[in-house]
Amino acid sequence: MLSYKNILKLLLLINILILTSVYYIEYVMNIYACILCKYQRIPYFIISLLLIYLITSKEVNKKIIYLIIFCLIINIGLSFYHIGIEQNIFSETKACKASGSIFNQEDLLKQFKSNQITGCADVKFSILGMSLSSLNFIMNIVFLAIYAFIIKNEKK
Repeated sequence: MLSYKNILKLLLLINILILTSVYYIEYVMNIYACILCKYQRIPYFIISLLLIYLITSKEVNKKIIYLIIFCLIINIGLSFYHIGIEQNIFSETKACKASGSIFNQEDLLKQFKSNQITGCADVKFSILGMSLSSLNFIMNIVFLAIYAFIIKNEKK
C-alpha cells in the first residue's frame, strides 16, 4: 500500500500535470481561458505549495490537510458555478465578459483579433465531451475524497 508521503507526492504530481496541461492548452494551443478558468487555477497553486510543505515536513499536519480541503471546496464551488454558466443555469457576470489587461482601444482591438475575448459560457476545448470546468469539478471531488481518506486513516 502507498505510504502517506507517496500519496502526497502523487497528488502533487497530478496538480503539476493539471496546471501544465491548462497552460499548454492556453499558450501552445492558443485556446484562451476565460476569467473563471483562471480563477480555478489559484487553488491548484496553493494546494501545490501546501503539498510541498507536507511532503518535506516530518510529521502529519492535519491542519494543512484541512486547509487543502478548504481550497478544494472553493474550487468545487468555482467549477460548479462555471458549469452552471456553460449550461445557461446561471447568467454571466460582467467579470466573465472582461478579459486580461485592457488599458486602451488598441489593447481591446488586439484581444478581439487574437480571439482572446470570450465569455465564461463559451466552451472552446473539451475532453470526452466534457468542458475543462466539468473535469475540474470531478477531479476536485475525487481529491476531496482522497484527502478525507487520508484524514480518516492517518494516525493522530
